[in-house]
Amino acid sequence: MVSRALTEVPFFSDLTDHERELLGPLCGIREGKEGDYLIFEGAPVEHIYFLISGKVGVYKKDKEGKKVLIASLGKGFIFGEMSFLDNGLASATVKAGLPFQALTINQDSLHRLLESQPKLGYKIIKAIARLTSLRLRQADDTMAGLLGSSRDHTIV
Repeated sequence: MVSRALTEVPFFSDLTDHERELLGPLCGIREGKEGDYLIFEGAPVEHIYFLISGKVGVYKKDKEGKKVLIASLGKGFIFGEMSFLDNGLASATVKAGLPFQALTINQDSLHRLLESQPKLGYKIIKAIARLTSLRLRQADDTMAGLLGSSRDHTIV
């Protein structure tokens, strides 16, 4: 199942067969049902998740502490990657909206592999950077739509 997922998940499309073989032992498959929590805002994140099937909601707490849905992700989406990059705690909660299947990669094991395989490391970090850039651009567009042009806003 893992080897098939590594060939079918678009994130890994630029990897060679050998590079996928190196990743295989670090991977697992997690299955769950609607309502299962995968990541909790403010908690350590042990895995990067690549959604094979199902849907998850990404929630962030507002000023009053109420969970607000900020994204709904389906097949092919990745989450948990931000804490991989910055070793930080989860920036949001991820909860299954439907039964799901996800390929998981342990973050510590992936760090060790990428340190020993710089070419593979470059490809993985580049793919995560591309994804992060896309999401930031989408957030910029959303913020621009919410704020409008009538006020001056400074982000520090």
